[in-house]
Amino acid sequence: MERRSTRRIKLDDVAKHAGVSRATASLVVRNSNLITPETHERVRASMKALGYIYNQSAGSLRSQKTKTLGMVIADISNPFYAQLASGIEWACYQQDFMTIFADSAEDGERQRMIIERLIQHNVAGVFLSASGDRSADDLVALGTAGIPAVQIMRHVERQNVPYVGPDNIAGIQLGIDHVVSLGKRNIAFIGGPPGKSSSEERLHGFKKGMSKHKLKVRKGFIQSSAISRHEAMNVTLALLNLPERPDAIICYNDLMAFGAMLAMQRLGMTPGKHVALVGFDDIPESSLWTPSLTTVSIDARNIGRLAARVLLDKIANPHRVPRDIIVDPQLIVRESCGERMTES
Repeated sequence: MERRSTRRIKLDDVAKHAGVSRATASLVVRNSNLITPETHERVRASMKALGYIYNQSAGSLRSQKTKTLGMVIADISNPFYAQLASGIEWACYQQDFMTIFADSAEDGERQRMIIERLIQHNVAGVFLSASGDRSADDLVALGTAGIPAVQIMRHVERQNVPYVGPDNIAGIQLGIDHVVSLGKRNIAFIGGPPGKSSSEERLHGFKKGMSKHKLKVRKGFIQSSAISRHEAMNVTLALLNLPERPDAIICYNDLMAFGAMLAMQRLGMTPGKHVALVGFDDIPESSLWTPSLTTVSIDARNIGRLAARVLLDKIANPHRVPRDIIVDPQLIVRESCGERMTES
């Protein structure tokens, strides 16, 4: 009985063992009909003897796509993306596809490298939540490689790649409508990082909502922040120390709203009692804070399932023109705007 080495067995080893060229061995593992049955049997016997396992991802032809999908998300530490990934993974699993997750960490260069690796591994498709200003180039690279893609949550203009995400403009307007109905007039907005489609759309929604109610946006009342509690806390502290502070704050997302809550607590203020506060996303944690967070729900898992449906359909029907899916948001009223607060 042959003793197997502990090192990884390569196709070159199989070829040498079977007495054939590497090209011939490669044709055998891909079940080519160009190889005689005798040679095919000899190479297969060598594969078994050496314990060689064919790497389908590395060896698939372009016409033989793997059953693996790639998902590139902007920030794995954001609970929203965990829910989104859960929806994608569940839907793909139902169709026997495996999903590889990668975190671009809001870094365009890192995203480029991830896309290159996914192309090298010949994935069947890619979900992309864009980071950086070169995302259009990444989508072009995927298209050139013949790999279909779907944009989720963020999109790049002028790309023939379908998009699945929320109606950001309408979502922010829901928040403004709500605080205005409670008598708030001095409304501030803490937006997301510049250059992202979601940031631009939510900022547009804020301005449009204020205009709808004929409200003036006061100087310094529009701020931007990294998507972090700490930075949003510092931005909120600055807002609340203005000579005329806001009576309501609309935040780009829930994580930033949590930062705003921490700022209010530092100043001895209570969200909902002193300043109304609205988030966006409705991640599970938003219902657990005291006071609980009024927020705009967009159902991350549902967006994930819808994105999976679009990509899988694109893989199965490559000539069908895909359509964008825009999800309607819903306002979830809790305590942070003053309603439904538990008396202490």
